[in-house]
Amino acid sequence: MSGSPLGLPAAHEEDDAIGVVERGLSGLRIAVSGLLLATLPFSAHVLGFHVRYEIAVPATLLVAAANALVASRAGRGRPPPSRRALAAGLALDLAGIFVVLACSGGAANPWSALFLIHVALAAAVLPLGTTLALSGFAACLFLALFSVPSGACCPSHPENGAFSTHLYGMWFAFAISAGIIATFVTHVRSALAARGREIARLRREAEVNARFRALATLAAGTAHELNTPLGTIAVLAYEIGDGCEPEAAQRHGAAIGAQVERCRQVITRLSAGSTRSAEGEHASITDAATRAVEAWRAAHPDAKVTISVSCDPGARVGLSAAELEGALGALLDNALFACRAGAVTAPIGVHVRREGERILVAVEDEGAGVPADLRERLGEPFLTTKEPGEGMGLGLWLVRRVVEIAGGTLDIGPREPRGTRVTIRLAEARA
Repeated sequence: MSGSPLGLPAAHEEDDAIGVVERGLSGLRIAVSGLLLATLPFSAHVLGFHVRYEIAVPATLLVAAANALVASRAGRGRPPPSRRALAAGLALDLAGIFVVLACSGGAANPWSALFLIHVALAAAVLPLGTTLALSGFAACLFLALFSVPSGACCPSHPENGAFSTHLYGMWFAFAISAGIIATFVTHVRSALAARGREIARLRREAEVNARFRALATLAAGTAHELNTPLGTIAVLAYEIGDGCEPEAAQRHGAAIGAQVERCRQVITRLSAGSTRSAEGEHASITDAATRAVEAWRAAHPDAKVTISVSCDPGARVGLSAAELEGALGALLDNALFACRAGAVTAPIGVHVRREGERILVAVEDEGAGVPADLRERLGEPFLTTKEPGEGMGLGLWLVRRVVEIAGGTLDIGPREPRGTRVTIRLAEARA
């Protein structure tokens, strides 16, 4: 299945996450701009740097205004910004920090650590490649500060011995720290996102299981109520089948009896409250498939079905005979419905063969086929192409569940030139 209708696509979840972070952190980015303004007099009067207010103040105000505009747009209920727009905004912030530092001491200004804030913000919402690009951009801006004259405090610091070595060491430590933060935070975010998706999947599965537990309770009550009338119908059907005349009554009576017997077997399993046979019960695939086709043919005397077996008669799979017969009966019912919907008289084909270590059972028909928009969703519970009252859309779902519990797979696809092919793949059971 391509996705559950109860869950959001991953792309929408990422866009929502970006929107939430952008709305929440726009204020923080404005605060960083305010902090940069506050560092200017501190750098001038405490650290003794020569500050170029005429450049630093307009640049900081421009960055703050851009962040305020983004925050106001987010507050009006507009769609969240794209990842490209968010990356551009963070790059603008980094450029603003560079301008302020270049105007107040260059690489010697200790406020260069503010570059790391935006690296961390990028790692919180952007992909690893974009985050590493912004980290590299920040490292380049920091390195560019070494080409800016530092004023009266540290004249010509690249040639100023130990202090210049210390500054270059700070840049090297910054580059390594930015890379580590970008990689680690991005990986942690991805792991948390994957865990959130898994929790959402388990929650949806629990909701589906709860619905089917309620359905099982209903089925048990239905089994109790229907057992007696079905027994009466069976007696009457067998009485019709015992007669010699007319021939049609005998044939239809036998079909009624076979169909009712099949219903009683299903009800017996429902009453027992078990959908799986005992562990270790392995059925002969050829015997079970042959019996299933014979029983279904007896219950549908007007339908045409053929069976071909091309694997070892002794091959066994991890399902009981009753489970195999029930699964094949459900698939044959669907194939017959498709043939009637397409006004097709060609026989339904059942093929049993070996494919490597697996045993394949395929049911093919030349019926109406499956609409393209439903092909990826086949097997979902309560999804049906039948008219109301003709089916609940549980047949394929139940078959898939039984097969998957046994470690197999159920594949549904088109058959050329027309029709549908449903294939059950099961591992051969070892004695």
